[in-house]
Formats: sequence, structure tokens, C-alpha cells
Amino acid sequence: MTLDQRIHTHEFPVPDHPPIETPECESSTGHGISTPESVELHTAWPGWIPLLVIAVMVVSCVGFAVGRIAGW
Repeated sequence: MTLDQRIHTHEFPVPDHPPIETPECESSTGHGISTPESVELHTAWPGWIPLLVIAVMVVSCVGFAVGRIAGW
């Protein structure tokens, strides 16, 4: 194969200087599409209610698992 018959690949020349850094405001693809959280959501639920729901779910799952094992 001669130099004239060489298969050309997608080769890009190496730049002589490093690329400039992308500005922080343009670095995210989600820039400008997020909405701020409203103040009303900060006090929508007291902190103990979600913890209580999680605790009830954990106790239910553990109780179900223990009941299945004990009833086997």
C-alpha cells in the first residue's frame, strides 16, 4: 500500500495551545432549567413525619420477613 492509497481516518490535528476552560455558567447541560424550591415546601412536613413513615415501613418489612421465616 502506498501513501496515496492509505485509508484516511478521522484524525484531528493536535492544537498548539490547551483549550480554554468552559465557563462555569455554561458547563452544565441543565443550566437555566431548574426551578428554585418554594418557601412553602420548607415547612410542609415536620421532620418527624417522614421518619415515622420510614420506621413503620421498616418494621413492617422486618416483621413480614421474620414471620415468613418463623412460619416456614
